Amino acid sequence: MAERDTSEERATEERIEQQVKAEMEQQAGVEPRPGESWEDVARRIEEQVRSEVASWLGMQPSATWAEVAQSVESHTKASLGAWAGATPSDSWEMVGRKIEARIRERAARWSGVEPGRVADWDEIGRHVEQRVRAGLARPVGAPEGADWATVAGHYRARIDAQLRERFGRGRPAGEAPAPEEATMGTGEGEKIHREEFHVSGSELLGRLKALIHEGNIRRIIIKQDERVLVEIPLTLGVVGAIVAPQLAAIGAIAALAAECTIVVERAE
Repeated sequence: MAERDTSEERATEERIEQQVKAEMEQQAGVEPRPGESWEDVARRIEEQVRSEVASWLGMQPSATWAEVAQSVESHTKASLGAWAGATPSDSWEMVGRKIEARIRERAARWSGVEPGRVADWDEIGRHVEQRVRAGLARPVGAPEGADWATVAGHYRARIDAQLRERFGRGRPAGEAPAPEEATMGTGEGEKIHREEFHVSGSELLGRLKALIHEGNIRRIIIKQDERVLVEIPLTLGVVGAIVAPQLAAIGAIAALAAECTIVVERAE
């Protein structure tokens, strides 16, 4: 009885093994062969895969893996380096040099290096910096060849002028609030008290929004080194309509200023 059970188990295992082999061969596209060893199955699957890869590369199906790898390398070099003049016979080092030279040539041409001149990356970098600086200087009227400090000064003056035109018509540019304005009446029973807060540029918008939402602010003045940058009058009942577009413009100040002073006129 035990021998018969053992024989049946062995037969079941062999049937399962043959079925698994047949399914693997079928999925790999090779013809199943009953009784074939695992080594033969693996060899025929490997041959089928190699043949398909070789055919995809335009090679003979009998090509070896070494020949397939060489063809893959040649195709890769051609794809990466053809536009730079590289060939499949070039070494990877040569392909890299040709690609770098072509990129450098195009960067030099865009940056304004004299045609035909072979420039290194340092020279190209200087030309790119000059071109970018000139492009930024032109819209704000900075002189040709101006350095970065001059260009930045022209941007600052342009932004100050636009902000004063929009928000600060009542006070000349750069003039600080008069000391006698620190406490004043409104004519309607309110007394106005002035407070000052020193904030960094990154904190400016957040602090400004918080102050506006307090509800009893009548005017906000933003200064830097005693220069008035923006003056915002806040009329009770129309705060939201007035301030919303102004906050967007004040973002320019936050980007330029390392530190600002917020002067708040608060109704008591």
